[in-house]
Formats: sequence, C-alpha cells, structure tokens
Amino acid sequence: MKAYDTIHKEELEVDRQGLIDLMLNNRQVDLYLPEKKTDEDGYLTWDVEHWSTVDGRRFIRCYSLEGRVLRDSTAHNKYDLDNSFFPEQAKEVKIS
Repeated sequence: MKAYDTIHKEELEVDRQGLIDLMLNNRQVDLYLPEKKTDEDGYLTWDVEHWSTVDGRRFIRCYSLEGRVLRDSTAHNKYDLDNSFFPEQAKEVKIS
C-alpha cells in the first residue's frame, strides 16, 4: 500500500508489517478512514486513527474526528494488533 512520509516528504510502498516496523522506530502512523467508525457501545466516533508505540512492546491508538483530536485512546500489545490495526482499510496512510 502507499503511505506518505511527512518528515521525508516522499511516498513509500509499505505493507502492514512495514508500518509496524516504522512505529518501532519512533514513528507515528495515521490511518485516514473512508468513513466514520463508531464503537460497539455507540460511545466513540472517529475518522482518523493515530498509532504509535510506547516502548516497542505496547502500542497506543488515539482518535480524531473531523480534524479534532479526541481525548480517548486504547492500549494494545503486539498480539492485539492482529485484531485492531488494519491499514489496508484506510483511504490514506501518513507516517510522521
């Protein structure tokens, strides 16, 4: 998939594991979704996911809606990424 590196100002061809490897090297991956998502409880709605790692073992996902960063976040370990991190569903991927 194509991802835009906002630091080096270039477009990269990466796969899911490549994005995870970039996060392990202190980079943030932003997934711009094609439509708004809502959690199963109807509590949280977002259209951008911001993924990063805390210490190389724990990952954090923050959310934005219509350009506004939300206060909510979720924590994941590397095994949780299989059920939570889906960059192939994003309409745009940016790396910062």
